[in-house]
Amino acid sequence: MVCNLNIINPLNKNWGVIFFLGCLLLGCKAEYDIEKTAFTEHIVKNTQVFLSAEDTPFLGRPTTIKAVSDGLLFVDVGHYQITKVDKEGNHLLSFGNYGRGPGELQSIAGFWPFKNEYLVYDYTSFKFLTYDDRGKLLDEEVLNENPLNPDSEFSIPITLDALSSDKLIIPSGGRQGSLFAIADRKSGDVSYFGNTVGESVQVYNNREVMQAYSRGEIPDIMLNLVMLSNSSNAIYSLQQTTGLLEKYTHTGEQVWEMEMNIPAQRNLFDQVAEYNKGLEAGDAPRLFIYAQAMDALDDGVALLLNLPNEQPLTIAWVPEDGNTIDLIEVEGISLDVRGFMVGFTVSPDGQHAYYLERNIGTIYKIEWPL
Repeated sequence: MVCNLNIINPLNKNWGVIFFLGCLLLGCKAEYDIEKTAFTEHIVKNTQVFLSAEDTPFLGRPTTIKAVSDGLLFVDVGHYQITKVDKEGNHLLSFGNYGRGPGELQSIAGFWPFKNEYLVYDYTSFKFLTYDDRGKLLDEEVLNENPLNPDSEFSIPITLDALSSDKLIIPSGGRQGSLFAIADRKSGDVSYFGNTVGESVQVYNNREVMQAYSRGEIPDIMLNLVMLSNSSNAIYSLQQTTGLLEKYTHTGEQVWEMEMNIPAQRNLFDQVAEYNKGLEAGDAPRLFIYAQAMDALDDGVALLLNLPNEQPLTIAWVPEDGNTIDLIEVEGISLDVRGFMVGFTVSPDGQHAYYLERNIGTIYKIEWPL
């Protein structure tokens, strides 16, 4: 199980995230179309507030969440900690502190629970920390270079994922004609996978990016943007500018690919383009992306869809065989159309999904209909 978390510093603000993301981007198959894909729709009305910052003393400012077998984990930037609660929301564990010393964190760009340990990636300090299941620091490794781009001044992108405490899945941004790479932290081996959408752009130019947005275009550096998530037996990669979802084995062999072709997303990029054309100086653009979050389980993958304005929160569930798509529409919860890598997760037992509304610090529990 994996979880990609947001930087816990002022760059979480919309404008900072967009600019920061641009910098970080440096660092038997079956095809489906809309006529062939079988959609099943579900409407969920049974949602409840699981935790809220207003009513929960130990909850400061959660930014990302991850469901595990015995509860829920979240990053709390209000306290600069990682916190675990049980299935009823009772506090079980908190660990981590802000700082530059051993075991301390300046930012959390990635967090993954593994058996008996937690792996944490601190982007600002460019280090990986391993804690035991009680939050005690076991190991800390400070990196000297980005394994995909040793000459780069930038750290590993925040959109990375982890197969294990040693093996990382890192978006490659088109480097060597690929979309992502598997890097072994111990051996130093790096293998590339996926096929690029556009040319590889390794130098971020903010002026060019904003000019492209103002023209209603996808910036070249964003063309190869992917969202990654993995389960115990698969890696899922979503090409954000094409909607192509791919499944791979842990060794990088492609199992299948499918075009999502969600009916509600047909005019999404047109609306994003029109919004961005009207941007004024200092405004944050909307991203050309098909999903705001993704969570892989052993029996499939859930994607929190990016949708046009005034659409209900909708989750696409794709089973492990990639033959169908279940569309789960959740009533009563609004989605920030400018979100990216938002707080969303599905419990391993398939009973509930959780959604974090960051701006008010509220975590919702959603009855899972499948």
